Amino acid sequence: MLNPLSESTVCGRPLAECLQMIEAFHGFQAPGLVLGMYMVDWAKGLIGPEVEADAVVETRHCLPDAVQLFTPCTVGNGWLKIVDWDKYALTLYDRRERSGHRVWLDLEKARSFPKLHNWFMRQVPKQELPLEELLPVILAAGRKVLSARAVVLTDLYRRCKKAGINICPSCGEAFAARYGERCAACRGDGYCSPAGRILG
Repeated sequence: MLNPLSESTVCGRPLAECLQMIEAFHGFQAPGLVLGMYMVDWAKGLIGPEVEADAVVETRHCLPDAVQLFTPCTVGNGWLKIVDWDKYALTLYDRRERSGHRVWLDLEKARSFPKLHNWFMRQVPKQELPLEELLPVILAAGRKVLSARAVVLTDLYRRCKKAGINICPSCGEAFAARYGERCAACRGDGYCSPAGRILG
């Protein structure tokens, strides 16, 4: 008997191809990314194929990867914005109209899939719910654990564009002029400190 999941399509591709893309990108078929694939699929369907959508994602965990894999929106091109609220939600929107659709994991609906709910709420250690057990549950759940709503963006709808560039007088590196005369690292606000000589 054929598995009905083997014939389904998500984000305009066969499910098997989507799962291969996730594994190639992330190193394994990460549950959060698989769930995110269904969220992106629904948001794309709601906004329509004619819209060149931008995206806002409300967590830094897994969901931005799904958006970058299955839409043209990336952090690098400025079409994807991430707010670190740790809410498993995303919005695809028309930046000209500022209208779009927000899709999120609905915890009430997820209760119908206890393993998925317990995994998401971290109520079960990873070793007690291995991927080969969790993944079929997420695939069976698909959109059934999601909710969506039309939204109008009031913020974050502008694409980030590069502005003026300064050269730091201390290190000689280029940086965004909006940060002042010296780069953040040379002002003492950097994320690292030198630990050896310059190579190359």
